[in-house]
Amino acid sequence: MAILQKVVRQALCNPWLHAAMLDGQEFDTKGVRMSGKHHMLAVAGIFLVTGAIGILSAIVLLAFGHSPNIVGSASSVAYVIGGYYFLKGSRPAKIFLTVMAALATLLEAVIGILMLSDGQLPIGLFIMLLAVLTGYCFHALQLSKALKAEFDRRSETYRLEKGKAAQRYYDELEQGGSGE
Repeated sequence: MAILQKVVRQALCNPWLHAAMLDGQEFDTKGVRMSGKHHMLAVAGIFLVTGAIGILSAIVLLAFGHSPNIVGSASSVAYVIGGYYFLKGSRPAKIFLTVMAALATLLEAVIGILMLSDGQLPIGLFIMLLAVLTGYCFHALQLSKALKAEFDRRSETYRLEKGKAAQRYYDELEQGGSGE
């Protein structure tokens, strides 16, 4: 318990944490702000890595003849797909990642606290680290003005690219239909 108190005390003395709490919108590290691109890459990276680890663990279980959890495997694939489309500017992907970040933060925090209270310090701290990372994702997705601006820019580009691709497809259909 003394170790947990020391970790909490050090976290509360962390200047990055205080800067984030004072600003409320951005993580301020001595005047240098993370850009929207960096926030987007960090959020997508966390979800892509988490999904990739889940997929790899399912593959390893299958290789050894065990059955992986289908819900965990499906959510890992969804994390990878969501992270990829979030980087492209997909609004449904952003909503999905926001909901998953909120749920994962709550679940990981509860599990981490239970493990720490049960005396399982290493795994409890690891799960609390995961809770902090997904909490950062939720914070960035909901409150970061820089991320919102970058996401809106990418979203508009993604929408225009989809529109152009759809127009090319319809043009090809018309050319193919009139040639027969």
